[in-house]
Amino acid sequence: MRREILIGRLIGCISLLTVVSGPAFAQVELGGTYAIRMHEDYIERGPGSFLGDFTGMPLSDEGRAKALRYSSSLPSTIERQCLAQSPWVGLYRPLALRIWSEVDESGRVVAWVMAGDYLRDHVRIWMDGRPHPSANAWHSPSGFTTGHWEGDTLVARTTHVKTAWIRRGVGIPGSDQSTFTVFITRRENLLTIMTVQEDPIYLTEPHVVSRVWEFDPRASQGPLRDTCNVGVEIPSLEDTGEVPHYLPGQNPEEDFMVRIYNIPKEAAMGYAQTLYPEYRKTLRSVYKPPESCGRYCCGWIERQGLPGAAPGLTCNDGNLPPALRKTLTATER
Repeated sequence: MRREILIGRLIGCISLLTVVSGPAFAQVELGGTYAIRMHEDYIERGPGSFLGDFTGMPLSDEGRAKALRYSSSLPSTIERQCLAQSPWVGLYRPLALRIWSEVDESGRVVAWVMAGDYLRDHVRIWMDGRPHPSANAWHSPSGFTTGHWEGDTLVARTTHVKTAWIRRGVGIPGSDQSTFTVFITRRENLLTIMTVQEDPIYLTEPHVVSRVWEFDPRASQGPLRDTCNVGVEIPSLEDTGEVPHYLPGQNPEEDFMVRIYNIPKEAAMGYAQTLYPEYRKTLRSVYKPPESCGRYCCGWIERQGLPGAAPGLTCNDGNLPPALRKTLTATER
């Protein structure tokens, strides 16, 4: 029931926005290069979240069990270094985005294409009304996506994806049974992409993510990211056939959010009930904020070479040189 309510609310919000922002059946030019604007969810788009942080995820018992077997060394093994991920993994990566249209001889848009990088293939959104293939058809790294316009919003549906991690750096899984409903809206120079992922294997409810990019006409027209090259990153594992992982119940980071942030384990382990506002009443009597902040004290930091840094703001992200570290008061936190 909650799934139907959530999807209904999302569609209702999108419909309201399209009514307000433009006429029915309008179409917006999406083509161009968009720069990242990491003023939201910097940790998830940049360095990745903490091991043991499944907050905000409606994980099933199977999804939670698989996530807890994940080791941060796993992607470093040669056979996984260039492994293609979800076609919409770009919402979890700190990269620019390029979009262009493919047209037929009459100029009608047949497909919108969103450029990928070495972790995902291009996403081609077919606009010509072709049906989705059989559920038994081959699953490519880019999946299969069709789209249509609802007002000024391009609504797309992606099926036939491969198994891939959902959240950057923590091993939350998504199965090859996942489907995505995607809302792509451009308002002047800002591009908003919202994905609603449904997975009958690893999720108990839809997982919703929304990110923003900004149109950049002066962006580089070169590759968004060089081709992935594999190499030995863990010499001790070379030629051993061993795959880094944790056995059930032996992940040392399972209680990380409890130790560092005093977040109750239930809230950190990705149960659907923790996503809803009323869960705050459950936390009120058991949660106590930590006395100090030691890492990622701000959403983003001023640091040369870090995309999306906030001008004039210096924070301790746990990796800054001592000279740049700043002790934060409770008010600054």
